[in-house]
Amino acid sequence: MKLFIAGAGSMTEAMVKGWVKEGSIPPQHITVTNKSNDQALADLSRLYGVQTTRDASAAGEADVVFLSCKPKDWEAALAPMAPVLHREQILISVMAGVTTSAIQSAAPSPVVFRAMPNTSAAVRSSMTSYASGQTAEKLHIHTVDHLFSLIGETAHVEEHLLDAVTALTGTGPAYIYYLMESMEKAAQAIGIPEELGRNLVAQTLRGAARRVQEEDTTPAELYKQIMSPGGTTEAGFDVLKAHNVQEALIECIEAAHHRSRELGSPASSRQRT
Repeated sequence: MKLFIAGAGSMTEAMVKGWVKEGSIPPQHITVTNKSNDQALADLSRLYGVQTTRDASAAGEADVVFLSCKPKDWEAALAPMAPVLHREQILISVMAGVTTSAIQSAAPSPVVFRAMPNTSAAVRSSMTSYASGQTAEKLHIHTVDHLFSLIGETAHVEEHLLDAVTALTGTGPAYIYYLMESMEKAAQAIGIPEELGRNLVAQTLRGAARRVQEEDTTPAELYKQIMSPGGTTEAGFDVLKAHNVQEALIECIEAAHHRSRELGSPASSRQRT
């Protein structure tokens, strides 16, 4: 399978790193381009052995083409590729907000998908949800699912859910990293060395996530198991509740959902940042 990726940002690097690490797609079968950042292309080539180009016609030689640029740039990125795209190809957007119908209108030949991986693809632990465009058939869906399953877990969803998925799992790792940073700072404040604190926090979150995945128990039930009256966990929870931490996280995800929907609206096409 040959891949062509338009865009050389963090998401592209995470996917490339995961695919190269997994080994099923040789790096020489991955070609990356972008608008103007030569250093980003050079870094991807040096670190992962992928091909880079400024020749948009190279997209015509790929089996799967990715739009992995900023939402405000997608039309400019797609325009030089559109003439060489054909019906045997799959075109996948990994951008927030932009719909399959909008992309299909600009590039009618390939089969269009919209996907939302996250940067955990770099360690083959992405949660990628994807939606298929109107012309997609079972073989196309199988190909897309297989491609993303190489770098994590997948879910085939209705497209109307993707803005919500973007807010939850696309941006979600950033919120987890923010919480981890807070826990690391707390560890240092109570005397735990920095490197040790980072390892302790990472394994604590890894173990907690694994229990949620592997046991038929809700997160609320799990934290109540740890909390004993008058104990250390309850003392910490009193502070979290006093600062409305759960409510703040819910509002955080709702704000990201709203922004994803804005990015896909025609009225915002000239305002996207």
